[in-house]
Amino acid sequence: MSDNSGLLVTNNSVTINAISHHIYQTIVSIQQQHPEWIAPKYRNIPWHSPKYQSNLMNKLTKGLFNVKELDALNLKVKNYLQILLTPEFINSAQYSILIAEIDKYIYPEITLVSSDEITNSQVANISTNGKKLIETGIAILLLDVENLPLNQETEKILVEICNYPIQIKVAFANWRSMGKKDEEFHQRGYQLIHVPPGKDSADLKMATVGASIFLNYPKAKEILVCSSDRGLTHLGTTLQSHGLTVYQVRKYKNQITVLNSQTGESKTYALSVPEIPTINRFIIQLQELIQAESAKVGQQWIKFSRISALYKETYKLNLKDVVNTHFPGEGSSYIFVNYPAYFVLHKPSEKSQTYVSIFNLFKPEKKN
Repeated sequence: MSDNSGLLVTNNSVTINAISHHIYQTIVSIQQQHPEWIAPKYRNIPWHSPKYQSNLMNKLTKGLFNVKELDALNLKVKNYLQILLTPEFINSAQYSILIAEIDKYIYPEITLVSSDEITNSQVANISTNGKKLIETGIAILLLDVENLPLNQETEKILVEICNYPIQIKVAFANWRSMGKKDEEFHQRGYQLIHVPPGKDSADLKMATVGASIFLNYPKAKEILVCSSDRGLTHLGTTLQSHGLTVYQVRKYKNQITVLNSQTGESKTYALSVPEIPTINRFIIQLQELIQAESAKVGQQWIKFSRISALYKETYKLNLKDVVNTHFPGEGSSYIFVNYPAYFVLHKPSEKSQTYVSIFNLFKPEKKN
């Protein structure tokens, strides 16, 4: 597998200054013609003023100067543009043109490397004086977080599958209902896109963003579409028609399946399974979750569905699977019903949700 993220920026100061100046000129031009495309926070700043020109140029050059690798520089530039400009512009054809212009500063059209430094998947049918000409490229990962939870272990598998480095990662979810999950994915380098509640909301948004990838990211060679919803098959077909290799990533129980749309090859990878806790440990885990959520929301009674979701998020296990291990054939709520000394269930009406609270804190008996 190649790692084009390791290609270094040549003439660093010259490149950075040229990129910074180009971004500044773009902001000035947009403010004059389409001010609505500038993010509200920066929309009313007089960018044509030498003072603000100097401030922005200094900010950009300082932020970009220490970036030594090509793809990392490309990503950093895009991050700055997403801060300065609105999503409407980011999703427009004008943005694609801007990125193509900036790419001319970042990437040489063709990179010259020794023939023994490249893999067969990258070799062009051209050589000169013992050198072969190859194009740089990146892989992009699109993830439906609520449909296919992707942890760091699974992500490493996907990194090994790709022939190009994964430089862009986009996670789609109703982040307002995900607790602090957004912080975890942000730290893992994901761009977060909020989607409203709804059965197909994430898929529709992912399809919209994915369909414009070949325009917004001209260096993209591979796309990983991570969702167990087969409704995204059309997206894979669209991207493949534009010359991209698409990997359809799906998860079922304790394994993931990766389908290469170009070759039709499908591979299955087993995932490590978290250990089922003992019944004593299980009760303690549930009570700790209830206590923490009660303190957070300021209420004694917590929705059973919320505790179930928190358990899966915290321990990477389904509540029903742990219950079935200890009580075969019983439903998820049986753990609360079977231990009335420690839990209380409450259902105000037939149509209402079930709530759970702590009756007494569990204290395991000490063995003599």
